[in-house]
Amino acid sequence: MSGLLLLGVVSGLGISPAITSPHLRLEGEGYAAILLSLDRLPPDPASPDWAVQAALAQNAILSAYAATEDVLPVALGAAFTGIAAVKRHLDAERATLDAGMERLAGRAEYVAQLIAEQVADGAAPAPASGSAFLKARSARHEQRRHLARERTGFARATAEELASLSCSASARPLKPDGPLLDLSLLVARDRVPALLGAAEASSRAGSRLALSVRLIGPCAPFSFLPETRGHD
Repeated sequence: MSGLLLLGVVSGLGISPAITSPHLRLEGEGYAAILLSLDRLPPDPASPDWAVQAALAQNAILSAYAATEDVLPVALGAAFTGIAAVKRHLDAERATLDAGMERLAGRAEYVAQLIAEQVADGAAPAPASGSAFLKARSARHEQRRHLARERTGFARATAEELASLSCSASARPLKPDGPLLDLSLLVARDRVPALLGAAEASSRAGSRLALSVRLIGPCAPFSFLPETRGHD
């Protein structure tokens, strides 16, 4: 084995997810460390491909655990020579791990996105004159501006409502062709039913504006990753 990558720690309930990428689980006192053999990644850790493959594996494995256990991810790149080195690091970072697990206890990340469908202009008879054409074009532009304003207001109200059901919320950067809302939510498990209900209600309400709410989760809480000290 060429080494181990520490992906994160979980609450140590002994529940292995049904479907994950191959990984190692190192049981500890009060938690379990989730590890990935470096043999499963590209050989050059400085390459973009290594970072992409490591991030994908970390997200898949830890998000699978998040369905049943508390998960504390670690910053990508925590590589060690073997089990003994991992144990030394975990012992040294015990206070940080305890604080992080306490902050995330009973919580997982959900991502709420507001998806906008393209709204086609209604069919209209050909204008009888240039003046009629300009008037019709102006009306279409005003309809689009009105729709954009309504959608912006709806996105703001949806974000406020869903955030109110979470312990913490963080807006993710929006892309030009992406969702109108991309919000990370740290949600207590006992609040998940209320979150699901609110997302469904918002999706129904948004249908008049050709909007729908997509809720993704539970996920490992990468957006709420506590700061940790470096390691050797």
